[in-house]
Amino acid sequence: MRALSASLLLLVLVGPIGCKRGLIDRPDTADAGSYARVGPLGLAVESVRHGKVRVRGMMGQEGESKDDVFVIKTRFKLLDTSMPVKQPAIQQDGGIQFSFGENKLRLVDGQGREAKPVAAWGLDAVSARRTGTTVLNAENSEATDLLTFESIPGATGDLTLEVPASYQPMQPNGNYAIQKSPGTFKIRIPKDVWDGQPPTVDAGPGRWATVGPVSVSVEAVRLGKVKVRTLHGTGDSSEDLLCVAVRVKLADPAARVKKPPFVPSSIGAPFASPALALRPARGGEPYKVLTSFGFGEVLGRQSHDAELSAQQPEVTDLITFEAKAAEADELILTIWPKWKERKPDGTWADTTSEEDFRFRIPKGMWAK
Repeated sequence: MRALSASLLLLVLVGPIGCKRGLIDRPDTADAGSYARVGPLGLAVESVRHGKVRVRGMMGQEGESKDDVFVIKTRFKLLDTSMPVKQPAIQQDGGIQFSFGENKLRLVDGQGREAKPVAAWGLDAVSARRTGTTVLNAENSEATDLLTFESIPGATGDLTLEVPASYQPMQPNGNYAIQKSPGTFKIRIPKDVWDGQPPTVDAGPGRWATVGPVSVSVEAVRLGKVKVRTLHGTGDSSEDLLCVAVRVKLADPAARVKKPPFVPSSIGAPFASPALALRPARGGEPYKVLTSFGFGEVLGRQSHDAELSAQQPEVTDLITFEAKAAEADELILTIWPKWKERKPDGTWADTTSEEDFRFRIPKGMWAK
């Protein structure tokens, strides 16, 4: 995702809690510590992009939305920790997004055209979307959430985001009270923040993309057959594939990460899906990832979870795509962060990053 530029202007429509209703200017800053405020609660927009959003299925499958959407990462923070509040999730997946009345979730472009909130359908869920209400207090003062809106064809100028401040303050008796008109956060998002490509690394040995404590590089790309080990021995695949060799290493030597294979085995993990997508650089449908060949094991592919630490900081992996991908002049490979990180208490937690590893692969890497 693109970081917000220093020109981000925050405006807040103040609710009736101790303030007169009106517009209050906020500092022009992209700093995550800069919050628009309503009552005790602050809201910051941490990143904005226009494109596909990651979606997770009921069985843990990873995928992408079919259409491009506006993806907005937000962070709520309790600025007055003497007043605990309940802060609900802003959007819900699994059905139609209802938004009525004066205080509703809105995204408007420079011409006043409104983008409707959109959600994942059925049993799918947008990755990193908060699904329930969070209690914010002195010990747990922050909560992130991910908002998604339909694409506006030919959107121009700045975008304006309006988010209802639908928090519930704690009462003296310990209950949380629903407010009738708590107010609305209003944030202007300059065009140069959302209109552009996310950070992309040119593929090649030693050229690293980093997300959190993990770095990935695309070391080599070739078109041809792969070695496959079966019950009857080792041989070549029956068809040519576009093979992408990658290296993964710890960017933070103090971290411990449990990284699964980028391409899960259809035998060992039948409901899992590759956490990546390969497309033509000029746009189009993703190419098919070839996960297995019957009961054969692709040699060179990471076959099980690898624990990365200061003692063993690297692992390699092999990603295979249909040969049709080699017809493109340039490819964009997007890999979604999917690992567990060891916490101080010794437990393992899934990564929650919405950033991606993104690589530009020119045809010259495989058509030599």
